[in-house]
Amino acid sequence: EIHRMQVRYNQLIRNQEQLIQEMEKAVGRRETISTRGDAMVKQGKKAETKGTLKKKVAELRKKVKSLTVEASGCDTEIKKLREHQSALAQTLEDKNVSCKEKQQLVDDLSAQHEKIMLEKDKVTQDLLSKQKKVKYLDQVKSNTYKMMCKTEDSIEKVRNRETERLQALVNIVDHMNREYPHLKPALHRATLLLNWRAVPEQM
Repeated sequence: EIHRMQVRYNQLIRNQEQLIQEMEKAVGRRETISTRGDAMVKQGKKAETKGTLKKKVAELRKKVKSLTVEASGCDTEIKKLREHQSALAQTLEDKNVSCKEKQQLVDDLSAQHEKIMLEKDKVTQDLLSKQKKVKYLDQVKSNTYKMMCKTEDSIEKVRNRETERLQALVNIVDHMNREYPHLKPALHRATLLLNWRAVPEQM
């Protein structure tokens, strides 16, 4: 819209300059009208009267005035449009800043929520582990516990097998994180939890 108004403004300025030039030419013709009139009469041609020339000059002046008013109006409209554009740009900048602040708040809250959920998962896993130990101890106390591993070697084998399974899961998740980066957010909790479980349990 500003560009269109600017083009129209420039066009009016050119028209105004052209009319001014025509007025200057008309004034020049008026200064020599007597001489030209005498020459035209001698040649049998009709001379351009002073009144006719004055009328043309008046018309040109009227056109110049009209164009000046219209150009001034265009100039005012362009100024208003530019002010409106500036206001919109400032509003957009304010909204952009506000949006960034809200996004930062959302990111912070998401990180806090993620941390809380991870702690909840750790507590849940730890609780389940302790509940199993209590169950086994109760079975031992009531002489109903059945040993799955009766030797140190068999216990070590089971422990190694479970450790290998856990490490395999860790490796799978790490591979997915590397090969499919867009899945990292979804795998974040699982990655942290598996890495936590992979740390040897403190007795």
